[in-house]
Amino acid sequence: MNHPQILPECYADTLLIEMLGFEPNHKLGIGAVKNSLAKNYKNRLAVGVIDNDKKKPSDFDEFKVVTEKDGIKRCQKEDTKHTLLVISPAFEDWIFENAKAVDVDPIIYGFRSREHFQNICKKRNPSENRQLKQFLNTLKQKKAPGFVQLKTWICEGAGIDERDL
Repeated sequence: MNHPQILPECYADTLLIEMLGFEPNHKLGIGAVKNSLAKNYKNRLAVGVIDNDKKKPSDFDEFKVVTEKDGIKRCQKEDTKHTLLVISPAFEDWIFENAKAVDVDPIIYGFRSREHFQNICKKRNPSENRQLKQFLNTLKQKKAPGFVQLKTWICEGAGIDERDL
């Protein structure tokens, strides 16, 4: 099932969300997520998924943190049906923290350092990297806490029943 109301901002986020069972509407960059929420989802449920980058459009200040758990800030914008999930710290560090939480060593999957992992994730086609997909799939299977929380909050924000995935 297609989930156009789920808007991840980078290729690695999109891959992860696909692996969690969704078919998201990839946007290239935080600004594109913001613009799509504002223009295409005015009075509809929608979820933006972004990294905790140092630079965010100033309008994102309108999203207020409602709760934070497992390295994800769940933010809402008043008078909208929009949820913004901010992965914190940045995606690559968050993934390594989740790996540590379920005792998975990234080196087994060929990721000798966070920098190396970051280089793989920043590429345009991370979904073609078999080792990355295996690593993320292992974390999903082991129910890494951030993965479980991300899936739950995406479902809640997008109006999707987890049992339908």
